[in-house]
Amino acid sequence: MRLTIIIYFLSCFMAFIGGHIMNYTAIMYAQDVFGSDLLAGLGFGLCFGPPIVLGWIAGVYSDRVPPSYIVVGSQLVFAVAAGLFIVLNNLVETSQIRMPLYLFTTFLVGVGWSFISPSRLAALAQIVSKKSLHQASVIFNLLIMVGFGLAPIIIAISKVRFGWNGVFIVILCLFLIATLLLSGIKTKATTTAKRSVYSQTREGLSGVLASPLLRQLMVCSMLIYALMGVMQVLLPRFASSVLAFEEMQRGVFLGVLAASLILGGVLCMVFSKRLPTGFSIMAGIILGAIAIFTTANTNSFAAASLALMCAGVAGGYAASLIVAGLQQHAPDHIRGRVMSVYTITSQVIPAFSGLMAGILSQYLGAMQAMQIGAIIIVMLGIFAMFKLNAVRAYKTT
Repeated sequence: MRLTIIIYFLSCFMAFIGGHIMNYTAIMYAQDVFGSDLLAGLGFGLCFGPPIVLGWIAGVYSDRVPPSYIVVGSQLVFAVAAGLFIVLNNLVETSQIRMPLYLFTTFLVGVGWSFISPSRLAALAQIVSKKSLHQASVIFNLLIMVGFGLAPIIIAISKVRFGWNGVFIVILCLFLIATLLLSGIKTKATTTAKRSVYSQTREGLSGVLASPLLRQLMVCSMLIYALMGVMQVLLPRFASSVLAFEEMQRGVFLGVLAASLILGGVLCMVFSKRLPTGFSIMAGIILGAIAIFTTANTNSFAAASLALMCAGVAGGYAASLIVAGLQQHAPDHIRGRVMSVYTITSQVIPAFSGLMAGILSQYLGAMQAMQIGAIIIVMLGIFAMFKLNAVRAYKTT
């Protein structure tokens, strides 16, 4: 069992790195090749927009069929998207299909994200014991955040050495390795019900709405991922246009998130049972947004990196507590559907906030857009702290 868990987490890690490289690539490729922040925001929105519809279906099928099957299928979708990016990158600049192919490929990435997140979380609950699920969920989220932090570093190294084709080949290889590692992982369906997708979706959504804690944790996830959307779209542009970083320096700056997110996840593992969980979640959201506002007002590598690290630690700590709480309190028979709601919030919300951030950046500049986005999250976080009673009283047991 222990070897199975290690292999599963290794597969997750490969896929998370590949997925976050893909997300950053959708943004940076549009900015660097097409020269458009608006297109970057639109591409990022397409990466995370499809779960609005497909996320509900993914949740139902993550309960109906063995979730490991869904994971494999979604990872192959990512591999196809990487192949299409290679085709796109080798088209001549005057080709009429470059922009439509870019938009279609980013949409395909969104299809992959719709299914991979709830199915991986549903599979995790079958691989580890109920007693270990909270800790395993924290580790799972830690791997997501490490992948998020490593992605820009890997992009910078690959792009400098091999160009954009090298970046896309790395993505392709990571998803193929992640899929091969799953070949020995066995999971099962958790429901035999054959009702309509709509009926089972309603059952899952009702389960979330009926629980004040689950419902309010979802609201917290919306706030933390709204901040993530702003960061992902604007930080690359901020680093290059405001701080005037070169390619490698930009990669290292964005990679500062890796160390800070790891630290946030580790601190969560150490202190989650010692500190008030609900207060820690709310404080992490607010402090993370304040740190992003501070980052937008810096003009040096050291100051910007320090502020970004504070944002990463705060956001990483809060995000780890949110996903662990959802996993721990989700009923087994609708777990896939509960986690699909989380998937939708964690992908659609950053897609929307990223699109809005891209529009603001196009007309106001990256620095002003970051400031506005951070101020909005701070205000919403303060409001939520007073209104979300169940989260405020929540303690990890």
